Amino acid sequence: MKAHIIFAILLAASVSLPAVEGMFPVDGITPAIAADMRAMGCRFDPSRIWRPGEPCMAMAVVNLGASGAFVSADGLILTNHHVAFGAVQSLSSPEHNYIRDGFLARNRGQEIPAPGYSVRVMTGFENVTPHFRRALLPGLSAKKRRRRIEKISRELVARGERAAGSECRIARFYGGGEFYRVTYMKIRDMRVVYVPARSIGEYGGETDNWMWPRHTGDFSFLRAYVGPDGRPADHSPDNVPFRPRHHFPVARTPLRPGDFTLILGYPGTTERWHAAAEVANEVQVRYPGRVALLEGYIELVERMSASDEAVRIKNAGMLKGLHNSIKNNRGLLAALERDAVLETKRDRERELASWIAAAPERGRKYGLLLDGIERLAADEREIIPLSTISGWLRRGCRLLDRALTLNRWGHEKGKKDAKRAPGYQERDIAAKKQRLPVSQRSLDLATDRTVLAFFLRNLLENDRSGTFAKLAAEVDGRPGRDRGEKLAALVDSLYRETRLADLEFTMRLFAVDAKALAATRDPFLQLAAKLQPGIDALQRRRDAVSAGWLELKPIYVEAMMRAYPDRPRYPDANGTLRFSYGRVEGYAPRDAMRYAPFTTLAGVLAKNRGEPPFNLSPGFLAAASGPGRARHDDEALGDVPVNFLTSNDSTGGNSGSPVLNADGELVGVLFDGNYESLGSDFLYRPDITRSIHVDMRYIRFVAEEVDRAAAVLRELGLR
Repeated sequence: MKAHIIFAILLAASVSLPAVEGMFPVDGITPAIAADMRAMGCRFDPSRIWRPGEPCMAMAVVNLGASGAFVSADGLILTNHHVAFGAVQSLSSPEHNYIRDGFLARNRGQEIPAPGYSVRVMTGFENVTPHFRRALLPGLSAKKRRRRIEKISRELVARGERAAGSECRIARFYGGGEFYRVTYMKIRDMRVVYVPARSIGEYGGETDNWMWPRHTGDFSFLRAYVGPDGRPADHSPDNVPFRPRHHFPVARTPLRPGDFTLILGYPGTTERWHAAAEVANEVQVRYPGRVALLEGYIELVERMSASDEAVRIKNAGMLKGLHNSIKNNRGLLAALERDAVLETKRDRERELASWIAAAPERGRKYGLLLDGIERLAADEREIIPLSTISGWLRRGCRLLDRALTLNRWGHEKGKKDAKRAPGYQERDIAAKKQRLPVSQRSLDLATDRTVLAFFLRNLLENDRSGTFAKLAAEVDGRPGRDRGEKLAALVDSLYRETRLADLEFTMRLFAVDAKALAATRDPFLQLAAKLQPGIDALQRRRDAVSAGWLELKPIYVEAMMRAYPDRPRYPDANGTLRFSYGRVEGYAPRDAMRYAPFTTLAGVLAKNRGEPPFNLSPGFLAAASGPGRARHDDEALGDVPVNFLTSNDSTGGNSGSPVLNADGELVGVLFDGNYESLGSDFLYRPDITRSIHVDMRYIRFVAEEVDRAAAVLRELGLR
């Protein structure tokens, strides 16, 4: 009873705390932000987040397509179960089902390679906007502006990658108003250390995905290895654990409602600087079209996976990603409509138009801006359906993706590296080749074949402009009574005659030129050649729209900042390292309902139904009823903490981000956001925007009481 009284007092104290909007670049710690962090309870020096060239918090955070963090001096990385899922999937078989059962290396000799995985550790974050001055001059055509930006970007990347082991990218901020060169060390030898069983790491499955309350142990441990000289190297038994310049210690003090929290990670994309016309395209075209496409895609993959365990294992990662995508897209669409985001954006732009008209100098600078945005968004709207389908076509069909890559590479390889198309420089091709064996392990040809037919049919049905006329002619030239039969005949011949399902044959083709590729007469390569003109035509239209946004978006952002000087100033998420700060805090999703910020082990047990996605193993149930459980209880909660909420701003890509307390110590790992706040990618809602995390105390309970992961616990300093 005493514990529950303590918790009730703490919970009451945490109600209605102001949330902080913003995923800030690591060099964006202004005196005002530092003061605000301290006022919210931060006890470490905020300048520790990023110190160029010195050990700092940012160097303990890794980018592996999502986020993760070094948690030991020997390169141990904590991330999410769903982030490491691809590794255990590619290593699984019906005989060794690591997806279902999990994996634990009891010593470093038992750690196994994580196929296709690498991590990037940021070593440089440099504002290079002055280098782009000649590309930002007024009066340049949109096409010339884009070409100059691409040329300058390639030059800056080439200079930045002169140091061995470095990898650079140019990131655009504020729609192209600022440019940063981000430098990484890329570590290629990654190994799996500890992944809990799926019944823990994915407890609740799609039923609970994005929802609160959550009871999910969404965590995993990997390790980064380098050569004996400390430099990145391919996998070798001679490699040694990477020694990061900083790692996060696990907190010893319990987390409480109202406590300060910091998140560091790699959020993917937000659209808070979108104009109203862009939001209209999302609400009316992009999201409805994507949801409809994904519904059909998921249905056919589930049907192909239903009766064969080997196929289920191969398709598991694909289905996991698809279910996550469709729920996210449905939630975003619902939130955009519920929160009247489009109407809010239009109201702001009406105010902006009045502000522009109120002063002659504003009219001269911004007078044509909003009309230009409307015209550009209309151009973009026309290409969204085909862009969506063609993008998923390539993602969904492995053999076609191989054919398109080889076809394009055969033409690009004769150019100088810096002159090649984006995605086809030497480093890009090396990465594609590295991923091919991983892709091969999860390739089910029957599924691939069904997916190809599905997307080709959708592409032709939606091609009103004749962009893919060569594909249509190829289909219509096949035998059959209608286009459906003709398409089936084409797909049958492709898979009957191709050799691209042979990994060794495919790898050899990377070494030959376009003439030799054509000489193979492989039907998939021939199909790729017929598709490429349509893909190129669509890309030219996308490039024209992108060039238009490079001209208009920085002006739009500048005008909005001037018209709304009190609005928080930070760039949209773009895959670069960001920090956000907040507090442990619940929320009220609707009238007369208030969510507490912690869930506990009792809630995990209450959901157990004995079948997926709520199926606890006998070992877990034994641990939950055993004497060890009490050692992990939180005094205030009276139970083992499982998941918790904070008001930190986050989005997709933040999965696996470390959650730090007021002393910069590790208290959890982020794995999700709440469903009600999905619209905050476009319009921030401080009252309901929350991030969801696994509590380190639950990770310790599972590792100690369920899986007996003694070596991992010792390395974390917990035993």
